[in-house]
Amino acid sequence: MQIDRILYPINSLGPGKRIVIWTIGCSKQCPHCSNKELWESNARRDISSEKISDIIKKIIFENEVDGITFTGGDPMEQSGELFTLVKEIREYCKDILVYTGYTETQLKTILEDSGMDMVRKYIDVLIDGPYIDELNDESCCLRGSSNQNIIYYNVSLKPGYEEYLKEGRKIQNVYYKDSVISVGIHKKEFFDETENVELAGRT
Repeated sequence: MQIDRILYPINSLGPGKRIVIWTIGCSKQCPHCSNKELWESNARRDISSEKISDIIKKIIFENEVDGITFTGGDPMEQSGELFTLVKEIREYCKDILVYTGYTETQLKTILEDSGMDMVRKYIDVLIDGPYIDELNDESCCLRGSSNQNIIYYNVSLKPGYEEYLKEGRKIQNVYYKDSVISVGIHKKEFFDETENVELAGRT
């Protein structure tokens, strides 16, 4: 699976202390995307699901982890590898959140019934749809734009997410590999104001 980074603890892309994994590759290439550097596939960044699973398990065994978030890029453009990975870590984490630029309707066509069965079985929360810059407003916590949907396949998590959403958008600045990464869902104006800060949210 092609991934760019794994960070912990992140509290700006889902409830609690989370492991966040940024995948590489996205064909949607939405205008004003916060992660343009992750659009193009990069075979040199390919890591086996077993190795990623080992990294995640090590973090979980040594720390308090409330959930895992997959963003990118678009994790669903590597759906086979994603499903393999979430199956491997499922018993260690009961809150797996995945962002995708595809709508759920599009996924049903692309993945067919067997793929959607995997989504419903191994993914707890899906945030779907492309980022639309004109629809970026602060009312949509956890979503970059209001066209996107928060879909609860594990409905038992919904109350906790709803409490988290009441807190509004969160931004977390992380020092990583000699640069500052701003993690979270940013205001539309932020992209015009920021030139030298690497972004790592999902919008």
